Parts: sequence; structure tokens; C-alpha cells
Amino acid sequence: MIVQCTYFNKSVLNNWFVAFHQDRSIPVAASVPADRWSGWSQKEGMTFIHGPDELLSQMLAIRLHIDDSTPDNGPLSVIPNSHQYGTLLPKQIEALRKFALPKSLIVNVGSVIAMRPLLLHASSKSHASQDRRILHFLFGPTLLPRTLKWQNAI
Repeated sequence: MIVQCTYFNKSVLNNWFVAFHQDRSIPVAASVPADRWSGWSQKEGMTFIHGPDELLSQMLAIRLHIDDSTPDNGPLSVIPNSHQYGTLLPKQIEALRKFALPKSLIVNVGSVIAMRPLLLHASSKSHASQDRRILHFLFGPTLLPRTLKWQNAI
């Protein structure tokens, strides 16, 4: 089921750099108590929590490209197979970056990229005049562990 959809628009006016990281936060219903969970945060009126590796390994992100992703407009770069290491500490990410070769994902409009949330990924700033728009859909299992519930799910 779809548990989150994020719209990204990297443009001349809205341009950012993202260092290599893993997507560990999942949107949950704010009213549900959950002991022994870490990484609680609030963003744009939604509650997020750091999901455990067992849950994150079941999840899938689908990125639908509304525009071409070119070498110049801040494409997604990934470290292939890095999701297999589970949650990595910053020092582990730094060590992995020393010997792993990142791969830039250059794709055409309408292309889809599927990735696991724990896959190390980054993007550079855009140096192009065209936008790089993406719809990022996060899919998760129907039921969450313990007493947690999805914020929204379709």
C-alpha cells in the first residue's frame, strides 16, 4: 500500500545538495503510543519515526520522473546494494564511501526508479535551467509492528 507521496522539484529557484543518506523515517499516526521506538519527529504537521530494519527492508520507494534526469540537473546517485548492510551510522557511511563507486541515475521523462529506503543515495545541486521534478511514492506493508499505524495509506 502507498503510505507516502512526496513531490520534489529541483529548479533554478529551489536547488539543494543532499549528502549520502538512508531514508529511515516513516509517517505514522500521531495519536498512537509506541514504546521503544526512536527518532520521533514532526514535519509539515505529520509525525515520523525511524523504522526498524525489519520494516524498512519490506518497503519500496518508486520515483516517477516528470522531467528528464540529466548529469547537470542534480540526478540521484546511489551506492548499489548498500541497503543490504541495514541501518548505517555516519562513520560507516563515510567508510563505505571510500571504496564504493556511486552510480548516477540518468533517466528520461516518464522513467521509474525503484529503490529500498536503506539504499544510500544523494544528489548534487543542479547546474541546469530545466527542472527535475519527481513524484516519490513510498510503499509499505499493510500492518505495522506493535501499536503503530500509518498516517495515511492507500
